[in-house]
Amino acid sequence: MLKALSARGLTTLTSAVFGILAARLILGQAGPEYFALYGLITALPSLLQFQDLGSGAALVNAIATSPNHDREPVRRALLSVWRVTFTFATCLFVVNLLLLFSGGWRLLLGTAGTVEQGPLVVFLGLTLWGLTIPLGVWIRILLGLQKNHLTVLIQGVLAPLNLTILWLLIRTGDEAYPYLSLSAYAGGLAVAMLGLAFAARHLPGVLSWAALRLAQVRRQPGARVMDVGWPMLAQMLSAPLSLTAQRYVLAQNAPADDVAVYAAAFQVFVAFLGVISAAGVALWPRFARQRMQGTLTQGPYKFSALMAAGASAVCGAVWLVRDPLFAFTTNGALHVSGEIVAAFGLMVVLQAALYPLGMFIMDKPGIRFQVIPTLTMAVSSLILAILLTPSWGVVGPVLSNCFCVIVCQIIPFSVYIHRHRARLWVRA
Repeated sequence: MLKALSARGLTTLTSAVFGILAARLILGQAGPEYFALYGLITALPSLLQFQDLGSGAALVNAIATSPNHDREPVRRALLSVWRVTFTFATCLFVVNLLLLFSGGWRLLLGTAGTVEQGPLVVFLGLTLWGLTIPLGVWIRILLGLQKNHLTVLIQGVLAPLNLTILWLLIRTGDEAYPYLSLSAYAGGLAVAMLGLAFAARHLPGVLSWAALRLAQVRRQPGARVMDVGWPMLAQMLSAPLSLTAQRYVLAQNAPADDVAVYAAAFQVFVAFLGVISAAGVALWPRFARQRMQGTLTQGPYKFSALMAAGASAVCGAVWLVRDPLFAFTTNGALHVSGEIVAAFGLMVVLQAALYPLGMFIMDKPGIRFQVIPTLTMAVSSLILAILLTPSWGVVGPVLSNCFCVIVCQIIPFSVYIHRHRARLWVRA
Protein backbone atom coordinates (compact mmCIF):
# COMPACT_ATOMS: atom_id res chain seq x y z
CA MET A 1 0.00 0.00 0.00
CA LEU A 2 2.82 2.43 0.89
CA LYS A 3 4.50 1.90 -2.49
CA ALA A 4 1.22 2.48 -4.30
CA LEU A 5 0.49 5.56 -2.22
CA SER A 6 3.99 6.95 -2.78
CA ALA A 7 3.74 6.33 -6.52
CA ARG A 8 0.31 7.94 -6.67
CA GLY A 9 1.56 10.89 -4.65
CA LEU A 10 4.35 11.33 -7.19
CA THR A 11 2.01 11.14 -10.19
CA THR A 12 -0.92 13.02 -8.66
CA LEU A 13 0.88 16.34 -8.73
CA THR A 14 2.00 15.89 -12.33
CA SER A 15 -1.42 14.56 -13.42
CA ALA A 16 -3.21 17.43 -11.71
CA VAL A 17 -0.88 20.01 -13.25
CA PHE A 18 -1.14 18.53 -16.74
CA GLY A 19 -4.91 18.10 -16.36
CA ILE A 20 -5.31 21.74 -15.34
CA LEU A 21 -3.10 22.84 -18.23
CA ALA A 22 -5.20 20.72 -20.62
CA ALA A 23 -8.41 22.36 -19.38
CA ARG A 24 -6.85 25.81 -19.62
CA LEU A 25 -5.57 25.09 -23.13
CA ILE A 26 -8.99 23.94 -24.42
CA LEU A 27 -10.95 26.71 -22.71
CA GLY A 28 -8.48 29.38 -23.82
CA GLN A 29 -8.16 28.26 -27.42
CA ALA A 30 -11.37 26.43 -28.31
CA GLY A 31 -13.94 27.68 -25.76
CA PRO A 32 -16.40 26.27 -23.18
CA GLU A 33 -18.55 24.40 -25.72
CA TYR A 34 -15.59 22.32 -26.88
CA PHE A 35 -14.44 21.75 -23.30
CA ALA A 36 -17.95 20.51 -22.42
CA LEU A 37 -17.78 18.12 -25.38
CA TYR A 38 -14.28 17.04 -24.34
CA GLY A 39 -15.49 16.33 -20.79
CA LEU A 40 -18.43 14.24 -21.96
CA ILE A 41 -16.59 12.20 -24.59
CA THR A 42 -13.50 11.44 -22.50
CA ALA A 43 -15.76 10.28 -19.65
CA LEU A 44 -17.41 7.55 -21.73
CA PRO A 45 -14.89 4.82 -20.79
CA SER A 46 -15.75 5.50 -17.15
CA LEU A 47 -19.37 4.77 -18.06
CA LEU A 48 -18.24 1.34 -19.36
CA GLN A 49 -15.79 0.25 -16.67
CA PHE A 50 -17.21 -3.28 -16.68
CA GLN A 51 -15.38 -4.33 -19.87
CA ASP A 52 -14.10 -7.56 -18.28
CA LEU A 53 -17.57 -8.24 -16.78
CA GLY A 54 -15.93 -8.49 -13.37
CA SER A 55 -13.87 -11.52 -14.37
CA GLY A 56 -10.64 -9.67 -13.62
CA ALA A 57 -11.32 -10.17 -9.91
CA ALA A 58 -10.76 -13.91 -10.35
CA LEU A 59 -7.40 -13.22 -12.02
CA VAL A 60 -6.32 -10.91 -9.19
CA ASN A 61 -7.23 -13.52 -6.58
CA ALA A 62 -5.58 -16.33 -8.56
CA ILE A 63 -2.29 -14.44 -8.80
CA ALA A 64 -2.39 -13.07 -5.24
CA THR A 65 -2.98 -16.49 -3.66
CA SER A 66 -0.64 -18.50 -5.89
CA PRO A 67 2.85 -19.20 -4.47
CA ASN A 68 4.15 -19.61 -8.02
CA HIS A 69 2.57 -17.00 -10.27
CA ASP A 70 2.96 -18.99 -13.50
CA ARG A 71 0.97 -21.99 -12.23
CA GLU A 72 -1.88 -23.48 -14.25
CA PRO A 73 -4.72 -21.68 -12.38
CA VAL A 74 -3.16 -18.31 -13.24
CA ARG A 75 -2.73 -19.24 -16.92
CA ARG A 76 -6.31 -20.49 -17.23
CA ALA A 77 -7.74 -17.46 -15.42
CA LEU A 78 -5.84 -15.11 -17.74
CA LEU A 79 -7.09 -17.05 -20.77
CA SER A 80 -10.72 -16.70 -19.64
CA VAL A 81 -10.41 -13.00 -18.80
CA TRP A 82 -8.84 -12.27 -22.16
CA ARG A 83 -11.65 -14.04 -23.98
CA VAL A 84 -14.22 -12.02 -22.05
CA THR A 85 -12.53 -8.70 -22.91
CA PHE A 86 -12.18 -9.54 -26.62
CA THR A 87 -15.88 -10.42 -26.73
CA PHE A 88 -16.81 -7.18 -24.99
CA ALA A 89 -14.67 -5.12 -27.39
CA THR A 90 -16.37 -6.74 -30.39
CA CYS A 91 -19.86 -6.05 -29.00
CA LEU A 92 -18.85 -2.47 -28.17
CA PHE A 93 -17.84 -1.83 -31.78
CA VAL A 94 -21.21 -3.07 -33.08
CA VAL A 95 -23.19 -0.94 -30.61
CA ASN A 96 -20.93 2.04 -31.31
CA LEU A 97 -21.67 1.74 -35.02
CA LEU A 98 -25.43 1.48 -34.44
CA LEU A 99 -25.47 4.57 -32.19
CA LEU A 100 -23.52 6.57 -34.76
CA PHE A 101 -25.97 5.90 -37.59
CA SER A 102 -29.12 6.05 -35.45
CA GLY A 103 -28.31 9.44 -33.89
CA GLY A 104 -28.00 7.93 -30.41
CA TRP A 105 -24.69 9.61 -29.68
CA ARG A 106 -26.06 13.07 -30.47
CA LEU A 107 -28.98 12.43 -28.11
CA LEU A 108 -26.68 11.28 -25.27
CA LEU A 109 -24.43 14.32 -25.56
CA GLY A 110 -27.40 16.66 -24.97
CA THR A 111 -26.58 20.34 -25.33
CA ALA A 112 -22.93 19.55 -26.14
CA GLY A 113 -24.02 17.26 -28.99
CA THR A 114 -24.80 20.25 -31.20
CA VAL A 115 -21.07 20.77 -31.81
CA GLU A 116 -20.17 19.81 -35.35
CA GLN A 117 -18.75 16.28 -35.75
CA GLY A 118 -19.49 15.44 -32.09
CA PRO A 119 -21.10 12.02 -32.76
CA LEU A 120 -18.31 11.06 -35.20
CA VAL A 121 -15.69 11.91 -32.57
CA VAL A 122 -17.48 9.68 -30.05
CA PHE A 123 -17.40 6.82 -32.57
CA LEU A 124 -13.70 7.28 -33.33
CA GLY A 125 -12.80 7.58 -29.66
CA LEU A 126 -14.65 4.43 -28.63
CA THR A 127 -13.13 2.57 -31.57
CA LEU A 128 -9.67 3.43 -30.22
CA TRP A 129 -10.80 2.43 -26.75
CA GLY A 130 -12.07 -0.89 -28.08
CA LEU A 131 -8.50 -1.66 -29.15
CA THR A 132 -7.34 -0.79 -25.64
CA ILE A 133 -9.80 -3.03 -23.76
CA PRO A 134 -8.07 -6.43 -24.23
CA LEU A 135 -4.72 -4.83 -23.34
CA GLY A 136 -6.19 -3.64 -20.03
CA VAL A 137 -5.56 -7.03 -18.42
CA TRP A 138 -2.14 -5.69 -17.46
CA ILE A 139 -3.73 -3.73 -14.60
CA ARG A 140 -5.19 -6.88 -13.02
CA ILE A 141 -1.90 -8.73 -13.41
CA LEU A 142 0.19 -6.09 -11.66
CA LEU A 143 -2.46 -5.72 -8.95
CA GLY A 144 -2.37 -9.45 -8.24
CA LEU A 145 1.42 -9.32 -8.09
CA GLN A 146 1.12 -6.53 -5.48
CA LYS A 147 2.84 -4.13 -7.85
CA ASN A 148 0.08 -1.55 -7.97
CA HIS A 149 2.75 1.15 -7.67
CA LEU A 150 3.92 0.21 -11.16
CA THR A 151 0.35 0.53 -12.42
CA VAL A 152 0.16 4.02 -10.97
CA LEU A 153 3.50 5.10 -12.45
CA ILE A 154 2.65 3.76 -15.91
CA GLN A 155 -0.79 5.39 -15.86
CA GLY A 156 0.91 8.64 -14.85
CA VAL A 157 2.34 8.86 -18.36
CA LEU A 158 -1.15 9.51 -19.75
CA ALA A 159 -1.58 13.10 -18.51
CA PRO A 160 1.57 14.60 -20.15
CA LEU A 161 0.97 12.50 -23.26
CA ASN A 162 -2.62 13.76 -23.49
CA LEU A 163 -1.52 17.38 -23.13
CA THR A 164 1.11 16.92 -25.85
CA ILE A 165 -1.41 15.47 -28.31
CA LEU A 166 -3.91 18.23 -27.43
CA TRP A 167 -1.30 20.90 -28.13
CA LEU A 168 -0.42 19.33 -31.48
CA LEU A 169 -4.10 19.14 -32.49
CA ILE A 170 -4.80 22.75 -31.52
CA ARG A 171 -1.81 23.91 -33.53
CA THR A 172 -3.39 22.47 -36.67
CA GLY A 173 -6.23 25.01 -36.53
CA ASP A 174 -9.92 25.47 -35.73
CA GLU A 175 -11.00 22.45 -37.76
CA ALA A 176 -9.33 20.17 -35.20
CA TYR A 177 -11.32 21.48 -32.21
CA PRO A 178 -14.09 18.84 -32.36
CA TYR A 179 -11.42 16.10 -32.36
CA LEU A 180 -9.60 17.21 -29.21
CA SER A 181 -11.21 14.38 -27.22
CA LEU A 182 -9.30 11.81 -29.28
CA SER A 183 -6.08 12.83 -27.52
CA ALA A 184 -7.12 10.95 -24.37
CA TYR A 185 -8.02 7.82 -26.32
CA ALA A 186 -4.80 7.79 -28.35
CA GLY A 187 -2.78 8.33 -25.17
CA GLY A 188 -4.72 5.58 -23.39
CA LEU A 189 -3.89 3.09 -26.15
CA ALA A 190 -0.19 3.93 -25.92
CA VAL A 191 -0.22 3.55 -22.11
CA ALA A 192 -2.02 0.18 -22.36
CA MET A 193 0.63 -1.13 -24.73
CA LEU A 194 3.35 0.00 -22.34
CA GLY A 195 1.55 -1.56 -19.36
CA LEU A 196 1.11 -4.89 -21.13
CA ALA A 197 4.84 -4.98 -21.84
CA PHE A 198 5.57 -4.51 -18.12
CA ALA A 199 3.04 -7.20 -17.19
CA ALA A 200 4.66 -9.64 -19.62
CA ARG A 201 8.03 -8.93 -18.05
CA HIS A 202 6.81 -9.60 -14.49
CA LEU A 203 4.79 -12.68 -15.48
CA PRO A 204 7.15 -14.27 -18.03
CA GLY A 205 5.69 -16.80 -20.43
CA VAL A 206 2.12 -16.55 -19.17
CA LEU A 207 0.82 -13.87 -21.56
CA SER A 208 2.37 -15.52 -24.62
CA TRP A 209 0.94 -18.89 -23.50
CA ALA A 210 -2.56 -17.39 -23.25
CA ALA A 211 -2.26 -15.43 -26.52
CA LEU A 212 -1.39 -18.57 -28.49
CA ARG A 213 -4.43 -20.41 -27.10
CA LEU A 214 -6.91 -17.53 -27.18
CA ALA A 215 -8.85 -18.76 -30.22
CA GLN A 216 -8.75 -22.45 -29.23
CA VAL A 217 -11.92 -22.25 -27.16
CA ARG A 218 -12.80 -25.96 -27.20
CA ARG A 219 -9.28 -27.38 -27.07
CA GLN A 220 -8.02 -24.96 -24.42
CA PRO A 221 -10.70 -24.25 -21.80
CA GLY A 222 -10.13 -21.42 -19.38
CA ALA A 223 -10.81 -21.24 -15.66
CA ARG A 224 -14.09 -20.58 -13.92
CA VAL A 225 -14.08 -16.83 -13.40
CA MET A 226 -17.67 -15.65 -13.49
CA ASP A 227 -18.58 -17.11 -10.08
CA VAL A 228 -16.70 -14.06 -8.81
CA GLY A 229 -17.22 -12.11 -12.02
CA TRP A 230 -20.98 -11.63 -11.87
CA PRO A 231 -21.00 -10.19 -8.34
CA MET A 232 -17.97 -8.09 -9.21
CA LEU A 233 -19.76 -6.82 -12.31
CA ALA A 234 -22.49 -5.38 -10.10
CA GLN A 235 -19.85 -3.38 -8.24
CA MET A 236 -18.24 -2.20 -11.46
CA LEU A 237 -21.60 -0.86 -12.62
CA SER A 238 -21.86 1.37 -9.55
CA ALA A 239 -19.23 3.95 -10.50
CA PRO A 240 -20.62 4.54 -14.02
CA LEU A 241 -24.17 4.92 -12.71
CA SER A 242 -23.36 6.98 -9.62
CA LEU A 243 -20.61 9.23 -11.00
CA THR A 244 -20.17 9.26 -14.78
CA ALA A 245 -23.83 8.94 -15.80
CA GLN A 246 -24.65 11.97 -13.69
CA ARG A 247 -22.56 14.11 -16.00
CA TYR A 248 -24.99 13.18 -18.78
CA VAL A 249 -27.95 13.91 -16.50
CA LEU A 250 -26.50 17.41 -16.15
CA ALA A 251 -26.05 17.64 -19.92
CA GLN A 252 -29.76 16.95 -20.40
CA ASN A 253 -30.90 19.55 -17.82
CA ALA A 254 -28.36 22.38 -17.96
CA PRO A 255 -26.58 24.57 -20.50
CA ALA A 256 -23.18 23.63 -21.88
CA ASP A 257 -21.45 26.10 -19.53
CA ASP A 258 -22.71 24.16 -16.47
CA VAL A 259 -21.42 20.93 -18.00
CA ALA A 260 -18.07 22.66 -18.52
CA VAL A 261 -18.06 23.85 -14.86
CA TYR A 262 -18.69 20.28 -13.69
CA ALA A 263 -15.89 19.01 -15.94
CA ALA A 264 -13.48 21.69 -14.67
CA ALA A 265 -14.17 20.84 -11.01
CA PHE A 266 -13.96 17.12 -11.68
CA GLN A 267 -10.67 17.66 -13.54
CA VAL A 268 -9.10 18.86 -10.28
CA PHE A 269 -10.68 16.38 -7.89
CA VAL A 270 -10.20 13.31 -10.10
CA ALA A 271 -6.50 13.40 -9.21
CA PHE A 272 -7.37 12.91 -5.54
CA LEU A 273 -9.80 10.12 -6.42
CA GLY A 274 -6.87 8.47 -8.19
CA VAL A 275 -4.78 8.58 -5.01
CA ILE A 276 -7.63 7.05 -3.02
CA SER A 277 -8.18 4.34 -5.61
CA ALA A 278 -4.50 3.40 -5.73
CA ALA A 279 -4.15 3.22 -1.96
CA GLY A 280 -7.48 1.44 -1.50
CA VAL A 281 -7.13 -1.14 -4.25
CA ALA A 282 -3.62 -2.01 -3.04
CA LEU A 283 -5.28 -3.28 0.15
CA TRP A 284 -7.22 -5.96 -1.77
CA PRO A 285 -4.37 -8.42 -2.48
CA ARG A 286 -2.83 -7.58 0.89
CA PHE A 287 -5.99 -8.57 2.77
CA ALA A 288 -6.44 -11.66 0.54
CA ARG A 289 -2.90 -12.93 1.13
CA GLN A 290 -2.98 -12.29 4.89
CA ARG A 291 -6.36 -14.02 5.19
CA MET A 292 -5.00 -17.06 3.31
CA GLN A 293 -1.91 -17.15 5.56
CA GLY A 294 -3.99 -16.79 8.72
CA THR A 295 -2.34 -13.53 9.73
CA LEU A 296 -5.16 -11.04 9.11
CA THR A 297 -5.70 -9.65 12.58
CA GLN A 298 -6.37 -5.96 11.81
CA GLY A 299 -9.63 -4.63 10.38
CA PRO A 300 -10.10 -1.85 7.82
CA TYR A 301 -11.27 0.91 10.16
CA LYS A 302 -7.82 2.35 10.83
CA PHE A 303 -7.11 2.59 7.11
CA SER A 304 -10.54 4.11 6.52
CA ALA A 305 -10.03 6.80 9.17
CA LEU A 306 -6.52 7.68 7.99
CA MET A 307 -7.52 7.94 4.34
CA ALA A 308 -10.59 10.04 5.16
CA ALA A 309 -8.52 12.38 7.34
CA GLY A 310 -5.91 12.81 4.62
CA ALA A 311 -8.58 13.47 2.00
CA SER A 312 -10.25 16.04 4.28
CA ALA A 313 -7.00 17.96 4.69
CA VAL A 314 -6.30 18.03 0.96
CA CYS A 315 -9.86 19.00 -0.03
CA GLY A 316 -9.88 21.68 2.66
CA ALA A 317 -6.74 23.18 1.14
CA VAL A 318 -8.33 23.17 -2.31
CA TRP A 319 -11.39 24.98 -0.91
CA LEU A 320 -9.17 27.71 0.57
CA VAL A 321 -7.45 28.43 -2.77
CA ARG A 322 -10.49 27.72 -4.94
CA ASP A 323 -10.79 31.17 -6.54
CA PRO A 324 -7.26 31.53 -7.97
CA LEU A 325 -7.02 27.79 -8.69
CA PHE A 326 -10.16 27.60 -10.83
CA ALA A 327 -9.60 31.02 -12.37
CA PHE A 328 -6.31 29.64 -13.68
CA THR A 329 -7.79 26.23 -14.59
CA THR A 330 -10.61 27.69 -16.66
CA ASN A 331 -8.53 30.58 -18.03
CA GLY A 332 -11.13 32.93 -16.53
CA ALA A 333 -13.88 31.53 -18.78
CA LEU A 334 -15.91 29.84 -16.01
CA HIS A 335 -16.80 30.43 -12.35
CA VAL A 336 -16.61 27.42 -10.00
CA SER A 337 -18.42 28.37 -6.78
CA GLY A 338 -17.42 27.44 -3.25
CA GLU A 339 -20.53 25.22 -2.94
CA ILE A 340 -19.42 23.14 -5.92
CA VAL A 341 -15.89 22.76 -4.53
CA ALA A 342 -17.27 21.74 -1.10
CA ALA A 343 -19.62 19.17 -2.68
CA PHE A 344 -16.80 17.56 -4.67
CA GLY A 345 -14.59 17.60 -1.57
CA LEU A 346 -17.23 15.74 0.44
CA MET A 347 -17.53 13.16 -2.32
CA VAL A 348 -13.75 12.56 -2.25
CA VAL A 349 -13.68 12.19 1.56
CA LEU A 350 -16.51 9.64 1.51
CA GLN A 351 -14.75 7.60 -1.18
CA ALA A 352 -11.61 7.61 0.98
CA ALA A 353 -13.59 6.23 3.92
CA LEU A 354 -15.37 3.64 1.76
CA TYR A 355 -12.47 2.03 -0.11
CA PRO A 356 -10.82 0.13 2.78
CA LEU A 357 -14.21 -1.21 3.89
CA GLY A 358 -14.95 -2.58 0.43
CA MET A 359 -11.46 -4.03 -0.08
CA PHE A 360 -11.64 -5.83 3.26
CA ILE A 361 -14.62 -7.90 2.10
CA MET A 362 -13.35 -8.89 -1.34
CA ASP A 363 -13.46 -12.64 -0.67
CA LYS A 364 -16.24 -14.53 -2.49
CA PRO A 365 -18.93 -14.12 0.20
CA GLY A 366 -18.00 -10.48 0.66
CA ILE A 367 -18.10 -9.72 -3.07
CA ARG A 368 -21.54 -11.31 -3.29
CA PHE A 369 -22.79 -9.31 -0.31
CA GLN A 370 -21.69 -6.05 -1.90
CA VAL A 371 -23.94 -6.56 -4.92
CA ILE A 372 -27.21 -5.30 -3.41
CA PRO A 373 -25.82 -2.31 -1.44
CA THR A 374 -23.67 -1.21 -4.37
CA LEU A 375 -26.38 -1.45 -7.01
CA THR A 376 -28.86 0.21 -4.66
CA MET A 377 -26.42 3.07 -4.18
CA ALA A 378 -25.87 3.46 -7.92
CA VAL A 379 -29.53 3.39 -8.95
CA SER A 380 -30.64 5.60 -6.03
CA SER A 381 -27.88 8.10 -6.78
CA LEU A 382 -28.90 8.33 -10.43
CA ILE A 383 -32.61 8.73 -9.60
CA LEU A 384 -31.86 11.37 -6.96
CA ALA A 385 -29.64 13.24 -9.42
CA ILE A 386 -32.42 13.29 -12.00
CA LEU A 387 -34.75 14.78 -9.38
CA LEU A 388 -32.33 17.33 -7.91
CA THR A 389 -30.30 18.51 -10.90
CA PRO A 390 -33.00 20.71 -12.52
CA SER A 391 -33.27 22.83 -9.35
CA TRP A 392 -29.83 22.38 -7.72
CA GLY A 393 -27.70 22.55 -10.85
CA VAL A 394 -24.09 21.32 -10.77
CA VAL A 395 -24.11 20.30 -7.09
CA GLY A 396 -27.22 18.11 -7.55
CA PRO A 397 -25.42 15.05 -9.01
CA VAL A 398 -22.50 15.36 -6.57
CA LEU A 399 -24.59 15.58 -3.40
CA SER A 400 -26.84 12.77 -4.64
CA ASN A 401 -23.78 10.53 -4.80
CA CYS A 402 -22.61 11.60 -1.33
CA PHE A 403 -25.93 10.84 0.36
CA CYS A 404 -26.34 7.44 -1.29
CA VAL A 405 -22.75 6.34 -0.56
CA ILE A 406 -23.31 6.93 3.17
CA VAL A 407 -26.72 5.25 3.36
CA CYS A 408 -26.23 2.39 0.93
CA GLN A 409 -22.53 1.50 1.30
CA ILE A 410 -20.61 2.88 4.26
CA ILE A 411 -23.25 1.94 6.86
CA PRO A 412 -24.13 -1.53 5.42
CA PHE A 413 -20.45 -2.44 4.88
CA SER A 414 -19.58 -1.52 8.46
CA VAL A 415 -22.46 -3.59 9.83
CA TYR A 416 -21.47 -6.57 7.65
CA ILE A 417 -17.85 -6.45 8.78
CA HIS A 418 -18.90 -6.34 12.42
CA ARG A 419 -21.29 -9.28 12.03
CA HIS A 420 -18.76 -11.49 10.20
CA ARG A 421 -15.70 -10.90 12.33
CA ALA A 422 -15.19 -14.63 12.84
CA ARG A 423 -14.69 -15.20 9.10
CA LEU A 424 -12.97 -11.96 8.14
CA TRP A 425 -10.45 -11.78 11.02
CA VAL A 426 -8.24 -14.85 10.81
CA ARG A 427 -5.70 -15.68 13.49
CA ALA A 428 -2.95 -18.18 12.86
